[in-house]
Amino acid sequence: MSKLPSARFATIYESLPADAQQALVEKHLIPLLNLVEKSRTKKVLSSATQLEKRHAGLPVLDLKAKKNEISALLEELHKDAKRSFVKERSNKSELLNEAVASLTNWLNDIWSVVYEHNVSFMHAHKCLLFVAGTLEHISSGRSGCKCAFTNMYVSVTLKRRSGKRVKTFDINGAHNLAEVLYYIWRDLFLSLLSTGSSRQISMIPEMLDDIKDLMGWNSLERMLYGGRKCPHDYDDEDDEEDEDEDDYFDDNESDYEDSEVWKDSAYTQPYYANHWSERLSSQMWLLRRHIQTALTAAFKLAPSLRLYTALLAISPDTAFTQAQLQKYLETIATSCPEAFAAALDIHALEENTEALVALLNTHTHLLRPRDAASLQAAVTTIARTPSLHARALQCIEKELLETAHAIRAALLVSFSQLDTPANRAELAMILKLRPGAAGRQDRIETWADAVSTPGTNAPNPMAFAAMMMGLPLVPGMDPSEDADPLGYLDLDPHDPDLEDMREEFRPRIKQRFESWSDVAIVVQGGDLIQQKVYREIIESMPFLRANDVVEEIVNRIADKPSKHHVCDGVDALLAFVKVQRRRVASQKSDVKRRKETPKTTRTTGTSGAAGTAGTTSASGPAGTTSTAGSSTGTTQPTTSTPIVHEGFPYSVDALISSAGSSRLGSGGMEDVD
Repeated sequence: MSKLPSARFATIYESLPADAQQALVEKHLIPLLNLVEKSRTKKVLSSATQLEKRHAGLPVLDLKAKKNEISALLEELHKDAKRSFVKERSNKSELLNEAVASLTNWLNDIWSVVYEHNVSFMHAHKCLLFVAGTLEHISSGRSGCKCAFTNMYVSVTLKRRSGKRVKTFDINGAHNLAEVLYYIWRDLFLSLLSTGSSRQISMIPEMLDDIKDLMGWNSLERMLYGGRKCPHDYDDEDDEEDEDEDDYFDDNESDYEDSEVWKDSAYTQPYYANHWSERLSSQMWLLRRHIQTALTAAFKLAPSLRLYTALLAISPDTAFTQAQLQKYLETIATSCPEAFAAALDIHALEENTEALVALLNTHTHLLRPRDAASLQAAVTTIARTPSLHARALQCIEKELLETAHAIRAALLVSFSQLDTPANRAELAMILKLRPGAAGRQDRIETWADAVSTPGTNAPNPMAFAAMMMGLPLVPGMDPSEDADPLGYLDLDPHDPDLEDMREEFRPRIKQRFESWSDVAIVVQGGDLIQQKVYREIIESMPFLRANDVVEEIVNRIADKPSKHHVCDGVDALLAFVKVQRRRVASQKSDVKRRKETPKTTRTTGTSGAAGTAGTTSASGPAGTTSTAGSSTGTTQPTTSTPIVHEGFPYSVDALISSAGSSRLGSGGMEDVD
């Protein structure tokens, strides 16, 4: 059966571009009104009149004019930053307030167009993208202080055409205005799903991709919750912030539209706003499905643990989604270091021991130093399996030693003569001196001069010239000592684009070593690994046995910004050595006490017997006492059995004997303790 003419025309009309649609209406459809009967003409005119009344007062979203206005303000901000160096005053706060006020005053018009009038969805979407892009541009600027922007108080109110208030946002920090954008975007998509044409609805995936590309995938998730923090992001660190949510949202309004409640139970379903109609609320599951599809596509390209948990949180069928994501992960887990680290995190979360072992057997070369947390989660998981416990301990030992060696290698850049026989012999002599002994500090300073890399302590020619002219010194003037003299890497310590450079010039070796030490504490048998690593560290870096020697070394490089991470690493090693030395001393005392306990008990028994014999000899033969004493003295003392930790081939006694005073030396013990 052939389609009706109206159906065929509708199909063709939907496929035409907007300009062609407008031309078709003007040239062919409007003239038809003059050819039809008057009753039908009146009906069409009546419908047009109703639409005219409904959209009376429709806000005009002039995107071009708004772009020109904001561009002028940003240009003035740029000029003000230059003038402030000369005039010593700035209008930055006033300009920022004006720009933010211009954007926020526009938000209610955008919301009214899409929610109340249900028109211009794509244009309103572009307007929201412009607002989000402008805020991102201001907040991510790398010049000047951002305090005026991040501490700005902003109030945004969404009102109906009648003046009735729908929602009020009281926000501290203009960078948090994205929460208002998420709220409006959610109403936009729900209105589009409930009133839009099939062609408009088909553009939703493209619109979601626009938001994801500009603001990240987590923006889609937060949009689902109306801008509020996602349920799985709540943790102990945010308790104080979460308890005072009114800093961002003012929900205690008198209007019924202002309150939002969880359907079903808390933190299990997205937010539903009470100002929605039943028709609008019924579209929520469709929006959630669109967002889940977009997030799944993002997971296929760049998997992460947080994205994985987000997808499970919004999925109506958690088991199916979990199996689907695991299948995707299997195909891309070894494609790049980022995907490999994400696979370790996800498998550790799900306790997929077999998958973890398979990945670690074949692709550990993909791990980077920054992926230590992912490897630690994997090692902690496989350590719970008895058959893999020894392997987990080996991995912990390897990572602790490698991190310690990395700290030592970084230290050798400034102290390249540490390993010369003469300097090692001099250090051994210094350690034999008691702390505070006469001449010890002088010998330490002389030794530090001897082990320093030649030329590193010489004054920089430019610094010397500046000092002679009375000019302020610029830190890090020697390129060989500081590859980032202006501190560019420290401007934004969380910028992912600089992660590779930060790992090269500012490696987090202290945090890496301490985190692996924490893993060793959690895993059974890790204390023995720590003692073994302790012996290795003391062997390669004996100066860690004395606080004053370590302090002298750190002071030599503490004034160089590029060496702060080395100082932190040495401090971490020193703290580790202190703890392990106290543990060794405590275990030696326990072993000695166990060995002496049987002897003490037997001696007590002998004294009692001798006393009895002495009493008896007063009235009996004299040989009684000697007989009792000889029988008691022939008893052999018992020996304690070495303690061997289950699953590890070293005994505590063996470790203590190998870490005795002959290895540690006679001096420096008090310094560490």
